[in-house]
Amino acid sequence: MSEALPVIGAHYAEIALKGRNRNMFVRSLKNNMFHALRGEPVRTINHVESRLLVRLDDHEAVDRAVEKLSRVFGIQWLSATTPVLRTDDPLADLARVTDTATRLAHQDAAGAKSFRVDARRSDKTFPMNSQAINEHVGGALQPILKLPVNLNHAEFTAHVLVLQKEMLVFTTKVRCGGGLPVGVSGRLAVLLSGGIDSPVAAWMMMKRGCRPEFVHFFSGRTREETSVAKNVSLLTKLARWSPRPFTLHCVPAYPYEARAVGTVEDAYDMVLFRRYMVKTAERIARRENCLALVTGDSVGQVASQTLHNLRAISPDVTVPILRPLVGLDKVEITDLSRRIGLFETSIEPYRDCCSIRSPKPVLNAHPNELLTLSDEMGMEDAVTEAIKTSTKLKVGPEGLIEKTTRPEPA
Repeated sequence: MSEALPVIGAHYAEIALKGRNRNMFVRSLKNNMFHALRGEPVRTINHVESRLLVRLDDHEAVDRAVEKLSRVFGIQWLSATTPVLRTDDPLADLARVTDTATRLAHQDAAGAKSFRVDARRSDKTFPMNSQAINEHVGGALQPILKLPVNLNHAEFTAHVLVLQKEMLVFTTKVRCGGGLPVGVSGRLAVLLSGGIDSPVAAWMMMKRGCRPEFVHFFSGRTREETSVAKNVSLLTKLARWSPRPFTLHCVPAYPYEARAVGTVEDAYDMVLFRRYMVKTAERIARRENCLALVTGDSVGQVASQTLHNLRAISPDVTVPILRPLVGLDKVEITDLSRRIGLFETSIEPYRDCCSIRSPKPVLNAHPNELLTLSDEMGMEDAVTEAIKTSTKLKVGPEGLIEKTTRPEPA
């Protein structure tokens, strides 16, 4: 009997709750999986019930493929399975399933104090139902493992999935990001600061199926006067979760700073600069067909993020502003940053535009005040100049792909 090709089971959860348009979500997930597995020996990806089965041509590629697929949003968990080819003898097939489960148990059940078998029949023509398979395989495993059965809280589980031509046996699950496939929810413009918060906010929106573009404001008149290497490094790591490279819009702070000098009081400098960033990002979002803006704001975390200031900064901004971190504290955000693999890069020294603003901003700015101050300093002209002098970078999981130094149209 020829050896079966290795199979990875990619199980989804939230997509299963979708109704008539579920196939669209599954199609998008499948496409994103193919993108993630570029360069790997993938033969097919097939949809079976609430999972996608990835068949590979090389057993040595399994661990690499699991590592790459673990960062594909829409997948709840992964299992590297051992296929057992079916014959015309169901009892002989189950005996080989038991042998396979026993071998896997010796690898994965160390220290376990209880076990169970969880069988599912995708092929209902198999002559034994799921309960009978559980009892048959479990009865054979029990004297070998010498462990009691616990159906509700087993510390070791042998899973058996019965397909038309084979049975898949697996004993471990890799927890993944879950959520929805990137791209199904539309495009967003994320204000990227270079700190801890905004990359995590982008990650959370990617988990909800959004495809982000990034807008970063740098100190100085031109990008040649500063470095965006830290932001490129952050996006390089974040791009491992995306099926396509990111676009990074690099926007100078100078158009605001040139008009604010001698016009804007120190107390209002920070909130007006934040308004400049939001207004510029709104212009970019409209041009790039983004449906919303995303920021890393968390209520009360810093002075510019009081409820009064968050309201005052954008009274005339009509593109929705999403703040996925709004109810999280710094410890929770930092934990997420570590989990994603961004924290060490996020805390590297960097001269952020907001860090050089007035250290004592007003805490309760009023929308009408900022509208009046915006008119006095020429905010719309500053935004127009910022757009004209901004540049684009393309960033993928291998780093900087290409750059455009030509100013963008306003």
